[in-house]
Amino acid sequence: MSTPPEPAKLYPRKKFAYDDVPPTPTKEPPLPLWSDAARNHTSNPYTYSEVTAPRIQGIRDRSTLPAEKRNLIDYKQPTDLYPTTFPHFVRGRDSLRSYITEWFSTKIAIYDGAMGTMIQNYAKKNKLEEEEYRGDRFKDWTCNVKGNNDMLSITQPQIIQGIYRQYLEEGGSNLIGTNTFSSTTIAMGDYEMEPYAYELNYEGARLARDVCDEVTAKDPTKPRFVVGAIGPTNRTASISPSVEDPAARNVTFDELVDTYFEQVVGLMDGGADILMVETIFDTLNAKAALYAIQEYLELSGLDVPIFISGTLVDQSGRTLSGQTGEAFYASIRHTKPMCVGLNCALGAKHMVPFVERVSKAAECFVLVYSNAGLPNVMGGYDDTPEVMAEDNKVFFENGWINMVGGCCGSTPPHIKAIREMAEKFKPRPLPPTTRPKMWLSGLEDLKVEDVHNHLGLPFLNVGERCNIAGSIKFKKLMMAGDYGSAMDIAKKQVEDGAHVIDINVDDGLLDGLAAMQKFVKIAVTEPEIAKAPFMLDASKFEIVMAGLKWCQGKCIVNSISLKVGEELFIEHATLLRKHGAAVVVMAFDEQGQAATEEEKVRICKRSYDILVNKVRFPPEDIVFDPNVLTIGTGLEEHANYGVDFIKATKRIKEECPYVKISGGISNLSFGFRGVTKIRESIHSVFLQHAILESGMDVGIVNAKEMLAVDDIEPDLRELCENLVFNLKPEATDEMLDRTSFERAVMDAKKNGLPPPRKPRGNMPKLPRLKFSYDEVDPVPASEPPLPISDAALNHVPNPYTYSAITHEKVKDIREKSTLPAEKRDKIDYQLSPETYPECYPYFVRGRDSLREYITKMFSTKIALYDGAMGTMIQNYAKKNKLEEEEYRGERFKDWTCNVKGNNDMLSITQPQIIQGIYRQYLVEGGSDLIGTNTFSSTTIAMGDYEMEPYAYELNYEGARLAREVCDELTAEDPSKPRFVVGAIGPTNRTASISPSVEDPAARNVTFDELVDTYFEQVVGLMDGGADILMVETIFDTLNAKAALYAIGEYLEFSGLDVPIFISGTLVDQSGRTLSGQTGEAFYASIRHTKPMCVGLNCALGAKHMVPFVERVSKAAECFVLVYSNAGLPNVMGGYDDTPEVMAEDNKVFFENGWINMVGGCCGSTPPHIKAIREMAEKFKPRPLPPTTRPKMWLSGLEDLKVEDVHNHLGLPFLNVGERCNIAGSIKFKKLIMAGDYGSAMDIAKKQVEDGAHVIDINVDDGLLDGLAAMQKFVKIAVTEPEIAKAPFMLDASKFEIVMAGLKWCQGKCIVNSISLKVGEELFIEHATLLRKHGAAVVVMAFDEQGQAATEEEKVRICKRSYDILVNKVRFPPEDIVFDPNVLTIGTGLEEHANYGVDFINATKRIKEECPYVKISGGISNLSFGFRGVTKIRESIHAVFLHHAILDAGMDVGIVNAKEMLATGEVEPELRKAADALFQPKP
Repeated sequence: MSTPPEPAKLYPRKKFAYDDVPPTPTKEPPLPLWSDAARNHTSNPYTYSEVTAPRIQGIRDRSTLPAEKRNLIDYKQPTDLYPTTFPHFVRGRDSLRSYITEWFSTKIAIYDGAMGTMIQNYAKKNKLEEEEYRGDRFKDWTCNVKGNNDMLSITQPQIIQGIYRQYLEEGGSNLIGTNTFSSTTIAMGDYEMEPYAYELNYEGARLARDVCDEVTAKDPTKPRFVVGAIGPTNRTASISPSVEDPAARNVTFDELVDTYFEQVVGLMDGGADILMVETIFDTLNAKAALYAIQEYLELSGLDVPIFISGTLVDQSGRTLSGQTGEAFYASIRHTKPMCVGLNCALGAKHMVPFVERVSKAAECFVLVYSNAGLPNVMGGYDDTPEVMAEDNKVFFENGWINMVGGCCGSTPPHIKAIREMAEKFKPRPLPPTTRPKMWLSGLEDLKVEDVHNHLGLPFLNVGERCNIAGSIKFKKLMMAGDYGSAMDIAKKQVEDGAHVIDINVDDGLLDGLAAMQKFVKIAVTEPEIAKAPFMLDASKFEIVMAGLKWCQGKCIVNSISLKVGEELFIEHATLLRKHGAAVVVMAFDEQGQAATEEEKVRICKRSYDILVNKVRFPPEDIVFDPNVLTIGTGLEEHANYGVDFIKATKRIKEECPYVKISGGISNLSFGFRGVTKIRESIHSVFLQHAILESGMDVGIVNAKEMLAVDDIEPDLRELCENLVFNLKPEATDEMLDRTSFERAVMDAKKNGLPPPRKPRGNMPKLPRLKFSYDEVDPVPASEPPLPISDAALNHVPNPYTYSAITHEKVKDIREKSTLPAEKRDKIDYQLSPETYPECYPYFVRGRDSLREYITKMFSTKIALYDGAMGTMIQNYAKKNKLEEEEYRGERFKDWTCNVKGNNDMLSITQPQIIQGIYRQYLVEGGSDLIGTNTFSSTTIAMGDYEMEPYAYELNYEGARLAREVCDELTAEDPSKPRFVVGAIGPTNRTASISPSVEDPAARNVTFDELVDTYFEQVVGLMDGGADILMVETIFDTLNAKAALYAIGEYLEFSGLDVPIFISGTLVDQSGRTLSGQTGEAFYASIRHTKPMCVGLNCALGAKHMVPFVERVSKAAECFVLVYSNAGLPNVMGGYDDTPEVMAEDNKVFFENGWINMVGGCCGSTPPHIKAIREMAEKFKPRPLPPTTRPKMWLSGLEDLKVEDVHNHLGLPFLNVGERCNIAGSIKFKKLIMAGDYGSAMDIAKKQVEDGAHVIDINVDDGLLDGLAAMQKFVKIAVTEPEIAKAPFMLDASKFEIVMAGLKWCQGKCIVNSISLKVGEELFIEHATLLRKHGAAVVVMAFDEQGQAATEEEKVRICKRSYDILVNKVRFPPEDIVFDPNVLTIGTGLEEHANYGVDFINATKRIKEECPYVKISGGISNLSFGFRGVTKIRESIHAVFLHHAILDAGMDVGIVNAKEMLATGEVEPELRKAADALFQPKP
């Protein structure tokens, strides 16, 4: 028979906390946990007259026992009969379980020998014929009874007692087996004595009881015990009596239970101490006997030790019904026997390997009682006592057993010899207690936790093909009644790797009860099927129960659930526990099926608690099925079903120790039925993660079709990952496309046609070429990234002598300002170096570097900002008069328009109010930093009040008032210096958003206008004494970029180092600014300014900001701040969060170490800031992230790190879409020339859809106003989310055109291009301007002599450009993109032939010599000589890019992403020809 090959690798099983518990010494055999009497070691009272359950009493009442004996069923002894110490024993006083444990742990106990042999020996010396068997009572019996040895307990009790006595006295037995081997109604049927079963057992036990008590009384230190012997009957539940009909049986499980129950009642009423199910050649019979014993123990409430002994019929080491010793043990261990072992059929020497195996398997004590050798030709046994003892010696020497006796052929002398041999040895110690495992069995045993399947996964394959729902073929066979062919399917399942066979015959047109029973009864007779355990699977509980009663092995029942209610659930589970079955529990309850992760966990945990605590079900035998539900249906609510299952699996296994997790794996991919390759690939990926990462153990699968995850095509594997883990919205559509392709392949193969072209899907990601500077390990950051200014780089303290700043632009602002003359010279704030001590935390302006101070402060504590100015002004107005008159003050009493609401104006007209608010935040709130009352103090915003000329003065006063209060408070406690943060708000106009619904290109402000207004604000703030400049509440990043550009200009003119803080505003739960950027894109757009601190404020309450603050914290290389609103506004526009609530909501930021500075925005007040401060003081600030390899970090509405990009072909390559380039698309050119910008936008969208990461925008044409066209295109494009999410590459031959476009881009763009052909001076000027705007730059390999064509020229010009940019311009090297000129090959001109090779070679050298740069090129130039034949051109490009990217490190290219080919998609001959183009020419 074929079997699956051994796996090349065994994957490790997922471990949980309870898996790593070391083995512990075992004190006693496993206890029957469902029995309180056993668990508590409650002694058996031996007062059976008190056991009056109707079922038991009914057996007594209809028994043949003479009336005078019916009350003689109590055997309790006086408690003081013998001493209380071991080895004495008194019935009713002592726990027999405890006694046996101590006894079997200290000596090898001696059982008796053969009853039949002794009766035969008696008959040789005495008359024992039919007459004696009948005796007086049965002298007129209607059939012969000679040979009915059990009958002698009634008719010849003296013979039986004599034999008992011989074994006890001569043999030295400690335990006597009753003469009841065949005392069942079934076995007695051979003698028509069925009604006498109870009496036979009663008398057999009573006679033994009497003799044991008699012998014990002679020596109470050696108590003797009665073992109620329960034989196998003369019928077998597992074996057909008919050769023609394998489903035939001559007895049922229930009939066996009934007959055994009556035997048990008789034995116990007769005084048995122990019950032993022995000589088991069919384990199903034994399971019925053990079930009957459990029923008796449950009804009586007693603890009676159970011994079990199997019979292996020959040297195959199997029972007559085919089980190995281990499988036999696994099938009965649920009954928790105290002792288990083997007897009969073989002599001791032949039993050696099998006893050893049972000894290794058994968790309890072990027994053996062999025959006296093998029978001779006459049926007798020739082994002498000495030979038999010697043959048993191996058991003692190896410490395999705890109890020994003899079976056929053995006599008291044999037992004596064995006893004398055994006394020299110690008994077998109980094995250590280890982690419980599910131990299943068919004809062979299987520990689920030790299983690896044919793929090497720690996973139990449950074969699905004998399930009507899992196989159409199986269904047809079952409906036709063709059970023989159905067996072939079962065999094939095992051959193909199924560890367990799922059997399900559920169908509305089929008698499920009859079909299940017939299938199982036939299957158990087929060794190649029956060697595997079964999973009995049905929607009706009575059907699985019917099947279970025909299984000798330990099965799994599938399934039960809480959907039937808790009461019936407990009833079902209890019944299965008694049968020893493992159980699948579905994640259903009274409300329905669990679909989400939380529901799965909740229902399974509830089920577990009921099963373990109420039913006392072994947790290791519980298999939860949390419902594998179908993914890829197109319904959004189904998309996460795979993820939910995998996550729930891990949580269930964590919360429910020892359970297994299973599922019907085919359900997962039901939406892709008909295409096995797709379905099995999905299953493989799902199982790989569910098994190895979450601990799934079991699954109903088609083992033959299962795939190893490494055998899945890489692109298909990625599609599966996306689908299973719901990684992208398009996952289902992409998989459906691939399914259509695979179906088309199948059809083509069927029709003898060539296969269709494979849809690309997601290609595997190829590795990026590494250079030496890529391998640098992260290093701890000592401070935030530094601006490039000398002052910042050298930590030069700000002198605070602003009168020394006399740059023309600064001076002009002061001169035209409205600031009264007497204040114009008050712009210096330098302190004497001796004002305060030189050590931290003291700070002196002009002496100390504020950059260094902030770094230390923000690294050691969470700094406190202030709260809302507007809220405080409103609160003031509620208690004091603050109307139009007060806003105007004396100075503006005759102002021409209303000014109430112009809060910034109060710095001039009501300075005491503003200073009072500052003071409250500093004193009561405990703020370290105060934001100036200058949020709207720009010429633009002041236009609403016709106060444009007052912008400088407003900023000056707002800062000066804060300066004075900060200095006042610092003087009171110099160890806590207070700092003035110059607040720069967003203005009331947006550069990125059109004010007109009709015209998306319209704007009401320009970048340059914003720069001018912000520059004036910066000058005012600095002259007023600000320490820090904060651009805040940024809802349009382009406005912020203008403000930061203005700050950069001021710092350049002044030569100062002033820390910059930046705070964005995400307007709702989308996590985006008003102009559409994510938090990461916002950061990428402004990080070129090297802020010391960046974060979020306003719009949302703290609890709503959590995910966005976390993301900014992960992104930012500098310190991080947050100052949220006091919740969301109420219907009146107010804020309801109390200080305590706001502090609690901010706690998550502190706990997670996400921030360095915290404050409050709208609705917050000094009490709010105080509460936040007190909360923050308990936590450490966010550490700066390590410094890593610099990367080019672009942004549109979303961010993009170029070094982390892989394109749609899996290449580490940035696709720059070429189709919005007049030179790259005739269609685009026509649209732009016609002014059809709307249709031009469609081209841009298509570029992004087709795989462009960046959109190249070029409107160069002699007949077009490039300046106007570039601005219009960009202004419209930034309003289209599907375009604007990608960064732009602004591309023009004239520098002023790219600059015009750049000023309308809120994101970080690439400018294409500059070069040295304009001369070094202008090159530096261009580069400096781009650096200030934060743009990346493409540098062409041109210089004053022209274009670089050869390898050497390309390297030389690029290296020269690099040195100028990095050393003179201080341009970030990671933002430099060199274009070494992709030139046309294949022209026929010899000098052009090496252009491709030169480019590739130069690329590698440039990247080696110019760390962190990128290499780009216009790829279409390469194949210009083959224009008109896209297939040829794209094949050439594919081969070129493969080498340039993977071998040389090219990063970027202007391409038509849609037309790009992977090298694997290029026809072999064409690829060979293309490869030849890139071989060096001599």
